Amino acid sequence: MKKLLLLILLIAGSRSFAQLNISLASHLSYGGTALANIGGYVDSVNNEYALVGTYNGLDIVNVTDPVNPIIVFSVPGVPSDWREVKTWGKYAYVTTEGGSGLQIVNLSQLPSTNITYSNYTGDGAIAGQIDNIHSLHIDAGYAYLNGSNLFSGATLIVSLANPTSPVYLGRTPGSGSNAYVHDCFVSNDTLWACHIYPGYFAVYDVSNKSNPVLLGSQTTPGAFTHNCWLNDAHTVLFTTDEVANSFLAAYDITDLGNIRELDREQVTPGSQSIIHNTHTINDYEVVSWYKDGVAIYDVARPDNMILVGQYDTYPQGSGNGFNGCWGVYPFLPSGNLVASDIDNGLYVLAPTYVRGCYLEGIVTDSVTGALLNNVTVTITGANITKLTNLNGEYKTGYATAGTYSVQVTKAGYFPKTITGVSLSNGVLTNLNVQLVSIVAQVTFNGHVQNAVTSAPIANALVHIYNGTDDYPVNADANGDFSLAMFPGNYSVDAGEWGYHTICQINVNIPAGSPYTIALSPGYYDDFILDFGWSNSGTSTNVWERGVPVGTSANGVPSNPGNDVTGDCGTLCYVTDNGGGTSSAHDVDNGTATLNSPSFDATLYIDPVVKYSRWYFNGALNGNPADDTMFVYLDNGTTRALVETAYPNTSTNHTWVQSTFRIANYLTPSNNMRLIMTVKDTVDANNSASVVEGGLDKFEIVEAVGINNDLKNSNLIAAYPSPFIQNITLHISESVELDNARLTVTDIAGRVLEQSLLTQRTITLGNNYPSGMYFISLENAKGVKTVIKTEKL
Repeated sequence: MKKLLLLILLIAGSRSFAQLNISLASHLSYGGTALANIGGYVDSVNNEYALVGTYNGLDIVNVTDPVNPIIVFSVPGVPSDWREVKTWGKYAYVTTEGGSGLQIVNLSQLPSTNITYSNYTGDGAIAGQIDNIHSLHIDAGYAYLNGSNLFSGATLIVSLANPTSPVYLGRTPGSGSNAYVHDCFVSNDTLWACHIYPGYFAVYDVSNKSNPVLLGSQTTPGAFTHNCWLNDAHTVLFTTDEVANSFLAAYDITDLGNIRELDREQVTPGSQSIIHNTHTINDYEVVSWYKDGVAIYDVARPDNMILVGQYDTYPQGSGNGFNGCWGVYPFLPSGNLVASDIDNGLYVLAPTYVRGCYLEGIVTDSVTGALLNNVTVTITGANITKLTNLNGEYKTGYATAGTYSVQVTKAGYFPKTITGVSLSNGVLTNLNVQLVSIVAQVTFNGHVQNAVTSAPIANALVHIYNGTDDYPVNADANGDFSLAMFPGNYSVDAGEWGYHTICQINVNIPAGSPYTIALSPGYYDDFILDFGWSNSGTSTNVWERGVPVGTSANGVPSNPGNDVTGDCGTLCYVTDNGGGTSSAHDVDNGTATLNSPSFDATLYIDPVVKYSRWYFNGALNGNPADDTMFVYLDNGTTRALVETAYPNTSTNHTWVQSTFRIANYLTPSNNMRLIMTVKDTVDANNSASVVEGGLDKFEIVEAVGINNDLKNSNLIAAYPSPFIQNITLHISESVELDNARLTVTDIAGRVLEQSLLTQRTITLGNNYPSGMYFISLENAKGVKTVIKTEKL
């Protein structure tokens, strides 16, 4: 007999939270029981059901009468906050992080309550081994099981030819975090996998289920790829990133060798709200957006996605956090939506699907015709704002037809308001705009060069910015760059691996052009620019470059809240920089390893590696702190451990500067790397503690006071020493000049001069500031000596 177990709340009066083209049919409160994801099913007599994941199992809720939902059966399951459900034929397949494998529920007897169920834990090569499964997708009689306890969470592929006895066929490739798939979408033997921890989606050919083949991949905006769905034409993929301030993103996937982002959208920009799941139906994206509830986007023009429907299931307020709408199912024949809210229960919603009113155009300079980027285009009264791209294009729109004013603004230009702009649903309105400049743009030319040799530095990274404009640019092969920009005061950051980064403020542009940036040779990285450090390891939690988001455990800092002071900018590397509780974003179940780019230590006389590191290890849920940080140096053939931090290390949860003479551990080479590993130790009971790592201000310097015994070497004579203006060097007749190289280095490890010798007497030092210098000489036969001098 059907049972009404929980309170049903019907529509009653106006609501104070967001509601657009979606109305409430009914609300089934679960009295504090947390809900997870949701699915749908239609029986043989066309009754519609919501399949609701709960903490304790799966509820089958009859929603044929949308204002009177009735729970007809509760399928028990292992307790878990996570539960996902998909259907195939007359069966529902349920996954959970709680364990017990894949639950199979026979729905064939509905509307009778004669419901039976069983569990599949693997067969053949994985017989009895499947325990927890995060999510699943079903297509063409195959189930794709994501994020299980097997194969580092790779997608398991099983046949449902016998719906109650799945047969294991194969898995997606990879290991560690690059194997783990959080969710996926499959169609036409192509699998679109969400690799959440590295932050990208991957495309696999699964026509051979035992040997999936990687076809392409793409990083998503929040680099935490949670779920994805294809449009009906299979030309566009839509993705979600489960992080604060996240986006619904659209990608042109017609060429897997050139995947292109088309658009990204938010429901409440600036609120830090988190998107969760998206589904595609008839060129609409139906999205669950945690604290923003259910959102519907018109994606008929996927490069201009427009919010055309919203119902906020979480009236407690928008913002960051994992409360609110977990899932929404849009595929019931009635067109009604069923949505599960973690905190507030089941919602049955009636959507009105409308096409957006599309507004697109190009903004240019009224005199020069130059395309203007970063122009703000606002549909007044609709609170819709977009920026033009590098091609001066903007694409925006609104759900409600009408006549609007459009305001167009950009720093350095007079604002312009266009009135009487008519917008209609499903209609594209083109509006091109010319802005009149207050101050004309200038062409700003720059050049990046070696501070010692004046040689150009190819591909150097340059970032010019102020509170209004932002100009990141790479120098070309000749060290040159050119920008069209407004004159004014800017900050300028510049660098390249193998040189010292500079960060300048209040640079007047154009005070003079070309503007020369001189970088001193030497290895230095404070991470204000991206020089290409890489991740490896077995944990799904990786190192991230960014402004650190502080966390604490029992009042003690766990993730740092700031980088090291005294360097450029506020960025550093930290492990899983997600904020929240201390255990929400730390290293889990393995190792997270950060690898430096290769550096040439033979350019130094006696190289020393310096860096600042952060390490924290704290107990969690009664589990002891038992994790470790290891720091290695590698010269291409040998790896040496130079530092270890343990749970009881006295400098835990602070930035600590470490300094090591390379030669004390291994032979310096021209192919060296620093390697930093944070290891989360998991015991036999799968218990773990909180562990975080950080790295900032890496550099290679010259050892101070070295090789004094060689000061009077007869291979190099130096006079006067100490010197006031210039110093003259004379190279011994015993040194062959062929291929001999002279190098002058200061005490910070910066190379001031480096050249091949053509004569035995050399005068230098006139442009050196006061300080200590090291002069080395080497040739093809390995002759090498060093003198030390001071300029007073």
